[in-house]
Amino acid sequence: MARINLEIENMNDLEVSDIFSELREKVGRVPAAYRAFALHPHILQANWNRTNNILGKGNLPIEVKEAIATRVSKVNGCDFCLNIHKENLVKLGFNSATVESIANGESSDQRLDLVLKFVSTATKDPHYLNDSDFNALKKSGYSERNILEILTVMEMYTGYNKIIVALDLQPDD
Repeated sequence: MARINLEIENMNDLEVSDIFSELREKVGRVPAAYRAFALHPHILQANWNRTNNILGKGNLPIEVKEAIATRVSKVNGCDFCLNIHKENLVKLGFNSATVESIANGESSDQRLDLVLKFVSTATKDPHYLNDSDFNALKKSGYSERNILEILTVMEMYTGYNKIIVALDLQPDD
């Protein structure tokens, strides 16, 4: 049970209603985190804009972004998020064994494996990243822009994981 009351629908706030409608259209529902964010419409708007921009723009394919979200959620111990992102990977065509490997920070795809190890370290303690970690990504074809995007996806999901765990949000909230 969530530690705070979650917004069901605020028909008096057009901004909240509009974002909730967009979420229902894109996701099929209004996730609990966004219902929590709606307690402050500007926080809801900021997070929705951030998610749309980070997931909808850039050079990394959505499959890589979802793999990052899955691994980061596992590292951060956010089971709620982990299950959502594992489901998203399945919807994107990954089989369950591959999804489990990704969650555990491994991939048979060498490039994705490097990304998963990189975000694992960055999530746990970015002080342990070194030049060789960056050079390995560059040698495998990731540009500096890609690396910044990888870190930004990691950071966004780490933030969401922390809020969701702190609020004790559950799938049925």
